[in-house]
Amino acid sequence: MSYAANLTCKSGILISALETTPRNALLYLAALFYCFLGIAIAADIFMCSIEQITSATRKVKIQKKVGRLVSKEEEDGDEEQFEYIRIWNPTVANLTLMALGSSAPEILLSIIEIVGNGFKAGDLGPGTIVGSAAFNLFCISAICVFAVGQTTKRIELYRVFVVTAFFGTFAYIWVFLVLIVITPNVVDVWEAVLTLLFFIILVVVSYSVDTEIWKRKRASDLQEELELAQQDGGKVEDDKPEKLSNEIKKWASTFSLTHEDTNAAVVDSTPSVDTVRRWTRTISQTYPSLSEEDQAKLLAYRVSRTMSHDRLYYRIRAIRQLSSSWRKSEEEEVQMIEKQESTDSGNRKKTFVEFSARVYRVDSTDETVSLKIVRKGNMDSKFTVHYSTVNGLAKKDLNFLFKAETLQFNPGELHKTITVKLINASNWRPNDVFYVHLKIQDEDEDAKIRLGACNIARVKMPDESAMMLGGPRVEFVKPNYVVKENAGYARSFVSRRGGKLKDPLRIRYETEDVTAKQGEDYTSVKNGIIEFEGQEYEKYIDIDIIDDKMDEKDEAFIIELLKVEEGDVSIGQRRKATITIISDDNVLKNITNVHKLMGHYMRQLRPGKATWKEQILNAVSVNAGDLHNATVSDCILHALAFPWKFAFAFLPPPTIFYGYPCFVVALVAIGLVTAVVGDVASIFGCMVGLKDAVTAITLVALGTSLPDTFASKIAAESDSTADNAVGNVTGSNSVNVFLGLGLPWVIASLYWASKGESFRVDAGDLGFSVTVFMICSVLFLVVLVLRRKLALFGKGELGGPFGPKTLSTLFFVSLWIVYVALSIWNMYRTDNK
Repeated sequence: MSYAANLTCKSGILISALETTPRNALLYLAALFYCFLGIAIAADIFMCSIEQITSATRKVKIQKKVGRLVSKEEEDGDEEQFEYIRIWNPTVANLTLMALGSSAPEILLSIIEIVGNGFKAGDLGPGTIVGSAAFNLFCISAICVFAVGQTTKRIELYRVFVVTAFFGTFAYIWVFLVLIVITPNVVDVWEAVLTLLFFIILVVVSYSVDTEIWKRKRASDLQEELELAQQDGGKVEDDKPEKLSNEIKKWASTFSLTHEDTNAAVVDSTPSVDTVRRWTRTISQTYPSLSEEDQAKLLAYRVSRTMSHDRLYYRIRAIRQLSSSWRKSEEEEVQMIEKQESTDSGNRKKTFVEFSARVYRVDSTDETVSLKIVRKGNMDSKFTVHYSTVNGLAKKDLNFLFKAETLQFNPGELHKTITVKLINASNWRPNDVFYVHLKIQDEDEDAKIRLGACNIARVKMPDESAMMLGGPRVEFVKPNYVVKENAGYARSFVSRRGGKLKDPLRIRYETEDVTAKQGEDYTSVKNGIIEFEGQEYEKYIDIDIIDDKMDEKDEAFIIELLKVEEGDVSIGQRRKATITIISDDNVLKNITNVHKLMGHYMRQLRPGKATWKEQILNAVSVNAGDLHNATVSDCILHALAFPWKFAFAFLPPPTIFYGYPCFVVALVAIGLVTAVVGDVASIFGCMVGLKDAVTAITLVALGTSLPDTFASKIAAESDSTADNAVGNVTGSNSVNVFLGLGLPWVIASLYWASKGESFRVDAGDLGFSVTVFMICSVLFLVVLVLRRKLALFGKGELGGPFGPKTLSTLFFVSLWIVYVALSIWNMYRTDNK
């Protein structure tokens, strides 16, 4: 690259040209890339407004029909039921507002260039549109093909893809006809208007193909619905336990059932309270220790992950990741919850630590008392507990020596035994007692350590003067125990009485139904064992309670002591204990809380729901306030993007007046930054000796397409289909031409027609570039169809076997290189002539 000392570049509309020097050229190049970042961040707000607009819904009464899958509650109820459906058809939204959101910089650049250039055609705007279309079609598709693993992903809305692919190819054929065949180097008013009308025709045809308006409406096919509801392992029967993921997929699949009275899709809203009740029951069986908040987070994340996302979602996500504005902690936190293993009665997910018995016995000859501290649940954690003695009727230094100590449990360590010295135990009186308190001191950062119910042990000399003759025996402390359904487990106490018992003692027990049913209301135990050791006097039996999240009548079951395995110990009169399960008084309140929290977390997972205050706070914070998970690269990206983020945080939030104020103001902001990009790109190209058309199809096209690149890659990796990754590229390219060229052509042709002149457009460079692109795009589409049809490629547009996938990627990239190389060669060839 060479610089001429006497070369003076023309200033732009907003930006002045400095002296032509290498340093200034680098300064303009850096400013150009920085403006690309600004456009991307402004587009983030703009797309949030579009998401708010396209998510508008209307209330529709549910019609109960034969063949319609409904729950038993819906079938039996007489009340009218409603649901909310989207007003915008997804295909129409994709081709209008969503396409405008992703293509706004290119379209605005073309309009601004024509208006700023005295309504004369320029090279920067049209070149950016064609260059961006080439990069999107070839390079982004290549990245998406390679990003998917050995599995394949197909375009689901294939009929719509065929229509947009046809229009995408026809768009460039039409430009070629306008500039070279019909009226060479001139765009008449009717040609410009027809170009713009093709956009409307594209939308109407795509909508018609998507909704199949040529087919007569027919009643729902029950068999098809049953197959749909059972996809991915789902089941129709509600009385069998299902995995949470299958239940959510089954619920989400009902959104795909066609409504006869509308073509709109059901909105991705928060499920009903009854649905949440059913899901929380499943969660409680798999994760019995989760709080309401954790249940809501898990449900919100699962639903958000199951429901389909549009291209806007991935575009917003890509931009926020580029600018360090994407809060990752919610997803990571839920993923951590998901990784926690399911539990049974002997292995709760959280770690519980408590004493092995509620009461320890002291006899007159004892000099010490030994107490066992046990852990239950997760054995992988490391933690420290502290215990200390506390006065009761027995006093320190009179009946026992004060003791306080810290103990460390290492991974896999089940229990520890502590010893307290007694003073003159022969002078103890019946019912004298002191206590040992247990507390958690330190734990691993990710551990969930909880104190069990027996975190206070009683050391006691029991009063057994009232015991009848008959020798030592074991029996329940009380014949009846009451437990709430949401308690997780029922604890009953067994004591061994009479004599100085210190030898190990094993008692067998089992459970028996009364009105409660094993497997539905509680976990039954057959041939269970409770073992007394040392000075343990009162121990406990835990039976897991199953919370079905239903407000129901009280239920009961029995625990019976069967036999004592060792010694001359017999079973006393209280050999049975009745456990009564009462319905939680707050069960409906708890379900309602989970439902509300779930809605809150679902809104957090959806972008564009922030208020003005939240926009500003997110703008000044790394990772939207998630400092704990911020990396060095996140901080650097945030520092670079901060001026843009802070400036655009003052735009109207998308939540105001259905997003329309944000739509207008954000579009103006994008236009201002785009005008700067046009000026800077033109000045930079002048300084380094590049034509505007070359700068447009290379630097500007790549810069404006970068967010789409990241968005498509994320969609290719996350979505189950290829629609959001490559299925919408052809539609976006069609919109680029019909709007990006049609709108400025209409403006300029009307202007010149009012003066009695023609709007002239030099067809040389643009015509050649369009011709090369058209040929390359046809080759691209042929390979894409072959990938879908041939088993060699895995019969899918994305992914597949490594070899064919790599060859496809290289071929697509080579098409882009050929297009750029031939276009640049032609531009300088015509100059030399």
